[in-house]
Amino acid sequence: MLGGALTGLSLALVPHFESLFSQRAALLVDGYVLTPDAPLRPFLERLAARAGTREAYLRLPEGLERATFSDLGIGVDVDATLGEVTRALPVHSPGERLLEFMRREPERELPTVPLTFRLDPARGRAFLERFAPQVRLEPVNARLDLAAHRRIDDRAGRELDISATLASLDAGERRELAVFDAVFVPIEPAVTANDLLRVDVSRVLATFETDFSKKPRSRIPNITLAARFLNGAVVGPGEVMSFNHIVGPRTFERGFRNAPVIVADELEQGLGGGVCQVASTVFAAATLGGFEIVERRSHSRPSGYAPLGLDAAVIYPEVDLRLRNPYDSPVIIHAVVLDQKILRVEFLGRDAIGKVEHFFGVEERDAFERRVVVKPELPPGTVDRRQKGSQGYDGQSVIRTTLADGTRTSRTYRSKYYPVPEVFWVASDVKLETLPALPEGAAGVSLNDGNTAIDGERGDAPEP
Repeated sequence: MLGGALTGLSLALVPHFESLFSQRAALLVDGYVLTPDAPLRPFLERLAARAGTREAYLRLPEGLERATFSDLGIGVDVDATLGEVTRALPVHSPGERLLEFMRREPERELPTVPLTFRLDPARGRAFLERFAPQVRLEPVNARLDLAAHRRIDDRAGRELDISATLASLDAGERRELAVFDAVFVPIEPAVTANDLLRVDVSRVLATFETDFSKKPRSRIPNITLAARFLNGAVVGPGEVMSFNHIVGPRTFERGFRNAPVIVADELEQGLGGGVCQVASTVFAAATLGGFEIVERRSHSRPSGYAPLGLDAAVIYPEVDLRLRNPYDSPVIIHAVVLDQKILRVEFLGRDAIGKVEHFFGVEERDAFERRVVVKPELPPGTVDRRQKGSQGYDGQSVIRTTLADGTRTSRTYRSKYYPVPEVFWVASDVKLETLPALPEGAAGVSLNDGNTAIDGERGDAPEP
């Protein structure tokens, strides 16, 4: 009887023989069963790859931003986890394993070992540096609505504190759908509502006007709209103002319209034509008011509304006009359109610093060419001068300031204007020698048969 019982026991143990006499027992790693015969490192590496896809979130003031553990630089430390697993699986002799099995309760839970995570600071920082511009909010200066006679309060901005957010990632939870706090630091506005209380708008630092009455009327809506965005803007002490930031994108949705712009040295219809006249008027007033030039580019050709050296080209967002307020008090921009023909820009809040004069010296002149474009669709004998040519200039502006006590100071900056080609459109039967004589300042003729692209710089600004 006893022999039969032992035989029955041995048969019952046969299916468990391998696990009973192996060197390791089964256990759970991150909820997955590690069997005694499983190679440890490949098993853990598979778990590490799976953990990298865990969904996680960055908590922002306005909601949650989705990411993965891998995105955030959170990964499994395979070596450290391997050490934890090894310590949880002590080595037993076959006899000890048999006694342990005999004593074990059938439903006893398997030992559990969690994954050991680590943060890769370089990977996490790289992700946060890419993410930071998306969640940055620029501060909004307080401003005066000069037309409505009301004050618009300031609003602080924010930027991501990358180091503090990295610490949040390092200390946070490691479960699926983990949430980590994004940490921000405030960006204070350069001009607060309190600053406006000490601005006396009756004091005029500088004024400049430009006339657009002889320009296409299609430019008027763009000039008026850009002036409205600028009107009441406040430039704080030491602050750098950005024309593109204040006026914003030139889009149909924001009210801008098509008007003449320069493309390949010639005028075409383009969105926002006329905004450069506003930028030039602001630049001239600011320059005569003693503002410092941080970024400014002259037009590709001389403008008809501003003297050489007092114009400024802008393209959103590539080319900007940026000027620094050098004073210890805010300055308010007053921009207004008068009688649908005059743009006036005033810088208010301080008295004029003295007598300010602008001089432009031409150092080099460049001849322009006559560009003849053959248009087969034109009636025979047609000669149409589409554009008047003008020379290019390279020179230097001098701003001379004479203070009340007679002291004089001066500063300089350069401008370059490229030649503007004289453009004729002609029918196929027109001979070059029948065209009028080259005007003064012209040198050379180029012919385009209508099929050959004309080399030329893309217009860098709306039509001057």
